[in-house]
Amino acid sequence: MRHIPSRAGQLLSKLLLLSLPGLALVISYFVFDPFWVLYHYPTFSGNLITIPNRDYVSTQMYVNTYQTRRYQSFIFGNSRTMAFQIGDWYQYIGGNPAFHFDASSETLYGVWKKLEFIEARSPGIKHALIVCDPSLLKETRDIKTHLTRKDPRLTQEFPLGFHVSFLKAYLSNQFYLKYLKRRLTGTYTPDMAGMLESRRIFYDPLTNDLRLPDVEQEIRTDSTGYYVRKHLHPRPTLPAVAPAVIGPVQLKQLTAIRNILHRQRTNYHFIISPLYYQEQMNPADVRTLTHLFGAERVHNYSGVNRFTEVVGNYYEEYHYRPVVGRQILKAIYLSDSLNSSRPK
Repeated sequence: MRHIPSRAGQLLSKLLLLSLPGLALVISYFVFDPFWVLYHYPTFSGNLITIPNRDYVSTQMYVNTYQTRRYQSFIFGNSRTMAFQIGDWYQYIGGNPAFHFDASSETLYGVWKKLEFIEARSPGIKHALIVCDPSLLKETRDIKTHLTRKDPRLTQEFPLGFHVSFLKAYLSNQFYLKYLKRRLTGTYTPDMAGMLESRRIFYDPLTNDLRLPDVEQEIRTDSTGYYVRKHLHPRPTLPAVAPAVIGPVQLKQLTAIRNILHRQRTNYHFIISPLYYQEQMNPADVRTLTHLFGAERVHNYSGVNRFTEVVGNYYEEYHYRPVVGRQILKAIYLSDSLNSSRPK
């Protein structure tokens, strides 16, 4: 019977050898930290390989800086908030330290949780911009994909699930092959699209503003060629009206947001984004927002208007440029100024 242990040992050795590649992949994840979520980083401006979880980046940048910066002004919303730069906003808020607390595919739930997180740490919330559209207002829960899920510090969830989702993403769909190829060779190939970042992105280490300097330079240099290469889809002849999305759960979360803003005596504005496809926010949703927050604080730029009619106002079908944000800020705060100067 002495041959039995020997055979068991051989089997274990073979299993160990077979598991080594998988073990090496897992180790590479912890060595390289491809999504920048494992270790502490003072800034994320050097992450030019992976597409980051912007919710985590924004939360970590706030945690890194809020005690010294003492932010009292905030911009909330999804990636479309990149059109609103803190530097452009300063002139309207008296130069108060301000922070861009956005997230990719942001949800109504996410805005609410960020306001709660800030209220517990900030000396106050003097000013706020909430940039929204139907997709943001619709979602009232945490979306569990690795790029969109909320930082567990906001949701107060145990962080294990958050980190497991990133490890699974690294090991799925041959992501690790594309990542290691890009990291080790510096080469970007078409099969990396949607997984790895091809553009140079600048993250401001103090305001958390996100900018696309290469894209802006490309537009300035050859705007016609840029939009030809982008192959933007034509807008519909008859622009659509979005379905109504504000129901009981949305109403509850919007009320919680309103209560925080009123408790903080915040000068806030809701901006309904001017979308490329010129889809109009449902009038019922606009009425609800106006009823909750006041007509003077809800600014509806959805549908067909002077911003959406100009293709050059967009990077692509999903994001509008800072040139639009600057004009909207001017319109909003000029209106504020006129209203405040009128006799009561």
